[in-house]
Amino acid sequence: MLGLLLVGLAVSTVSLAGCLGALCENTFLLRCFSGGLLAFLVLEAVAGALVVALWGPLQDGLEHALRLAITRYQDDPDLHFLVDQVQLGLRCCGAASYQDWQHNLYFNCSSPGVQACSLPASCCIDPQEDGASVNDQCGFGALGLDEDVAQRVVHLEGCGAPLRQWLRQNIQAVGGFVIAVVVVQGAELLLATQLVRALAVRKAATKSRGTGGAAGPVQPSCGACGGPPAKQAPG
Repeated sequence: MLGLLLVGLAVSTVSLAGCLGALCENTFLLRCFSGGLLAFLVLEAVAGALVVALWGPLQDGLEHALRLAITRYQDDPDLHFLVDQVQLGLRCCGAASYQDWQHNLYFNCSSPGVQACSLPASCCIDPQEDGASVNDQCGFGALGLDEDVAQRVVHLEGCGAPLRQWLRQNIQAVGGFVIAVVVVQGAELLLATQLVRALAVRKAATKSRGTGGAAGPVQPSCGACGGPPAKQAPG
């Protein structure tokens, strides 16, 4: 969550610099905006290259990442929320199977706590049990039940395989969205660069006119140009 907050803050700062730079015609802010966009584009390119190069290992590491998240389920609110959303959305439980929750200190059947041998409500087939609010006790004691009995209450399949399938099905949509974002950022960078150049040209022209007006333009006489001298007006 902290990482998302920092990314949002950086994007907001760069966007604000671009808006103020365009409205106030401030070249410094526009250059900051252009530099920020360029940094984002470089980071996105590096991230995209890493995803393409490590696509296979990333898929293979999903179950391992889920197991780590399960062990820290109660300790990290962000992981708590993420695991619940994955299990609810994919209708699964655990990484490879629902028994992966035995690795959690609180849900382990040897735990002395009240949650021993239980499962989170997000593992339940009907966590709300036809009610308006989630029943946190719907998975109570599910780890100690036989599979034939447990499958009526909770999902037995792990989330590793469904999550890999979801990624494969949605990778094209995600890639298209990323490409659209990169195109928009590239257009913004080009427009900001053109605006900086236009402001620099206008500033130079204004400075040139101001310098010329202070010194006064030099008008050569006809004699200086090689022509006949100017005639004096009759007095």
